[in-house]
Amino acid sequence: MHFVKRGFSIFGASANAYSLPVNCANNSGIMTTPTYGTTGAVFTVCAQDFINGSPSTVYNVILDFLRYPAWNEFVYYLDLPANVSSAADVYVGMPMTLHTSGLIPGLNTTSDERITYLEPDSNPPWIGWRYDPGAIGGLLMQAEHDLGNGSTKYVSWETYYGAGAAGLQLLLGNNLQADFELQGTNLKQRVESL
Repeated sequence: MHFVKRGFSIFGASANAYSLPVNCANNSGIMTTPTYGTTGAVFTVCAQDFINGSPSTVYNVILDFLRYPAWNEFVYYLDLPANVSSAADVYVGMPMTLHTSGLIPGLNTTSDERITYLEPDSNPPWIGWRYDPGAIGGLLMQAEHDLGNGSTKYVSWETYYGAGAAGLQLLLGNNLQADFELQGTNLKQRVESL
């Protein structure tokens, strides 16, 4: 839904829940996004997991940015607008700065992002945010697929675009993949502890 971050597999004029992938692409393949499609896409990182919790619970934990320091080892903090104090306050167009750890060993990094999609009532619910202020652009998407037994299949991917993406893939692609998987594991642990 991480949007530079996660995407969808099939799109027409707009994305909908029926076009959301239920799995990461085979062989680390490119996954399309509703904002950018696949034109200029260089690489995708993706993580998926089964979580014992409803899609709405998973969705709300993802949007509860103020609580990330309690559970997320990758995105350990976010700068948010002053009017955002809960998941219910998150809105399309909302800017945020993600503070990350582990991407570059020994350094913490930041990323300016903007919420582009909030679809809590679709089946499955999904979220997207983008990063695109420079030579690297992309979209993060996260989808929560209800398995009908009180559990959810979580799929999160980020597709990278533009001139700087090839260098990013070469230098940090493996770290990005590992951090996405860590974040998915952290999310699973958080939801299942509630």
